[in-house]
Amino acid sequence: MPVTKVNPEELKQRLTPTHLAEAVSTAELKAQADEAVMADKPVEVDPDKDPRAKNPYTFQFEWEDTRGKKWSGSFTTHFPTPMDLVKSGVMQARMTGSTAKDSLDALTDEIAFIVSRLSYCLDKRPEWFKDPMSIIDGVPLIQAIYGKVVDFEQFFREHGQA
Repeated sequence: MPVTKVNPEELKQRLTPTHLAEAVSTAELKAQADEAVMADKPVEVDPDKDPRAKNPYTFQFEWEDTRGKKWSGSFTTHFPTPMDLVKSGVMQARMTGSTAKDSLDALTDEIAFIVSRLSYCLDKRPEWFKDPMSIIDGVPLIQAIYGKVVDFEQFFREHGQA
């Protein structure tokens, strides 16, 4: 392969990190820091106007998988009771054949956990989600639905109206 010679001045210009040399005033840096800190502050919410503050909670779900298939429907979930959590734990153990957790790979444990939780928290679901364990390549879909349920549970725990 032939070697291309580069002019030393052009090489210096190519290797100069100009994006780091941009002059930024102290005031601009302070404003950027203030903005970054404000981004971490919790957003003020009005529980009276947010449907996640009510139990049960119905949400619309729309999602597209990597092959372009669209999944949509209405789900209703409720905040789990202690008995829901116990039954979910028993179901999870049965799904994994009561295999010790440290003997399971993380994905198998996560699938069993999520499906068992959804089995006891989802009160209504679309027909296509009646048996989530039979959905081809369904793990990302199951995780996306569980993400919505967890979002509700976290919101309800902080702002819920029993």
